[in-house]
Amino acid sequence: MKTKSTILTFVLGVGMLSASTAATLISFDFTSPDSINGDETLGSSFKTTMDGETSATVFDLSALLEGLTLTVTPSQSDISITDTGLGIGSGGTLADAGDALTFSFNRDISFDFLDVGGFTPGGNDSVIVSYSNSNPSVTLDAGDFDNNTSDTITFSSENSLLAGESFTLARNDGDFSIEGFNVSVVPEPQLYGALAGLLALGLTVIRRRRD
Repeated sequence: MKTKSTILTFVLGVGMLSASTAATLISFDFTSPDSINGDETLGSSFKTTMDGETSATVFDLSALLEGLTLTVTPSQSDISITDTGLGIGSGGTLADAGDALTFSFNRDISFDFLDVGGFTPGGNDSVIVSYSNSNPSVTLDAGDFDNNTSDTITFSSENSLLAGESFTLARNDGDFSIEGFNVSVVPEPQLYGALAGLLALGLTVIRRRRD
């Protein structure tokens, strides 16, 4: 009976720790009403914190994941968030030569999804996605976004960033806004170590009780 109880406790413990080692999806929506993971209060706070800032600005995301922060840096002028999205200057768009926004998290992430607004099918609109690490830069025009049926695109490779590394969304041509993006926050290495330690301890206890 004690052995069964020990096994059950072990299984529950592994299950709880395994859940904590899953990647955490963070979804940003910069269109009105702004939200982060569907939380409009958090989205409004982000807008209040960022709008009008002219230098690197940090936003605390601890409400979603303890200790998580995002730093946004404008290339010029100021960060602008309007009802239609995120950009540079007063219009909430990337419209001028040199317009770009750089995003950096203090945890390892993957940059999974991008949603832009105002791209004209067959027009000149073009955005460059670049990384501060060795990931290759990608230049996207309207035809690259979901077969030209929408302004969204999903990234599945060469999109990982370590804590403190960054990705930049820069205007290459045209006039458009950043409507949103998704990142996945990678669990910290010590969580995997804790899971391995728990597995080893549990197996040892089970063997001893059986003996």
